[in-house]
Amino acid sequence: MKNSLKGSPWLAVGFIGLFVSQGRGNEALDLLEGKITEDEVTVTELLQKEDAGEEGADAEEEQKKTLVDDRDYSSRWKNRLAPLGMVYENETNPVVQRVAIDGLAEWGLANGDIDPKAGSSQKIDDNQLKRVRLGGMMRAFYNTDLEGRVVGDGDGYQGIDTLKATVQVNEALKVEAGKFRPPFSQEYRQDPNVRIAPGLSPIVAQVAPANTVGVRVSAENGPWEMGLGWFSGKQDQNIPELGGGFVLANLSYTFDGEKVVDSSDEDAVTPPGHQRWHLDYLYNTSEDVNGSVPNGYKHLLSTGIEVSSGNFDFGGDFIVANGDVDTAWGMTLTGRYWILEDALRFVGRYNYADTDDAGGLSVGYGVPGALGDSTQPLLGYSTVLSGDEYHSFYAGLDWHFVEDYLMLSTGLELKLLKDETNGDTSSLLWHTGGRVAF
Repeated sequence: MKNSLKGSPWLAVGFIGLFVSQGRGNEALDLLEGKITEDEVTVTELLQKEDAGEEGADAEEEQKKTLVDDRDYSSRWKNRLAPLGMVYENETNPVVQRVAIDGLAEWGLANGDIDPKAGSSQKIDDNQLKRVRLGGMMRAFYNTDLEGRVVGDGDGYQGIDTLKATVQVNEALKVEAGKFRPPFSQEYRQDPNVRIAPGLSPIVAQVAPANTVGVRVSAENGPWEMGLGWFSGKQDQNIPELGGGFVLANLSYTFDGEKVVDSSDEDAVTPPGHQRWHLDYLYNTSEDVNGSVPNGYKHLLSTGIEVSSGNFDFGGDFIVANGDVDTAWGMTLTGRYWILEDALRFVGRYNYADTDDAGGLSVGYGVPGALGDSTQPLLGYSTVLSGDEYHSFYAGLDWHFVEDYLMLSTGLELKLLKDETNGDTSSLLWHTGGRVAF
């Protein structure tokens, strides 16, 4: 504005013209036309008002230049919930700094029919407490976490879910030892208190290694995370014996994009807030078909991505299991959309699995019990059918309360199981349930 005034030989005329051109000269015109007096308004006041208006316009324009997305996308892919039941905290105590209890209760219902092309249909009407878990965590010596949890369901006690120690050697390196779930695949590495569907994908439930004892070393270097562990080849709902064993290697890369874009570009798109790629490989040295690796698979491979942008999350995972008994492979595609952010979410999942071996696929139906938490996931199902090719589609809604610590869900799942020997089977099940964690 000052440049415009300096460039005009007629200061007053230029001043008024400038105000008229910008739609901000009502007071000046009123003054000239005699509608208000000089005592009611001064040129200084008009200049101050105009300067304030320009500053506001400049701030608004600066804000328009960038779109900042400050949402915590990584929390949508967390592997577990932090415990809420802190019972002791004293950072000055050199031995024990924190003690917390945690728990999880989950109820599930599955209702529908299993319809084979050959034979009569089978009614599924499961309504049960699928898991009750209670345990605790303790931080000692400023770098050691001790954890222990037992799990049960509507049928009673089902075993030890977790009993391990984790030592944080430094900011990048940590060591875990004890009984815990081997971190294989996108779904299986997540604790049940953050899983998004009523059950694991069938291909994951079939090939995932059992919850067993082992030791694992992991390290972080910038966006890279690496892990290498050895686990027992035995499985037991309490503490498995040592014997046989498998080696599990993990590699992942997180490449979160910039969350600021230039909004002056009409084609500008807010970049994904979170992206992660992972590769998990398992080599089994045991030939025990009833060991910690199902069917005695020799090689397991899982690779996939997870992406979050705006209200949308997408995850894809490809899995291959190879062994002397049979070979299976498949993929899982999961999409989530926040209808009401952090409150109401739509969930969709597609799962495909195939094999070259007759009856090489095993699929569980109904509500899985907690035995699958302390051992191998497929053991949690009371109804298991076999086939050669499998497709499933799940669509549902999740209601989140108190972040993710209280959740209700409902949805429909269509399963198509092909079997060249015994005929195809289809099912449509309605799932509903709820869980509370602390």
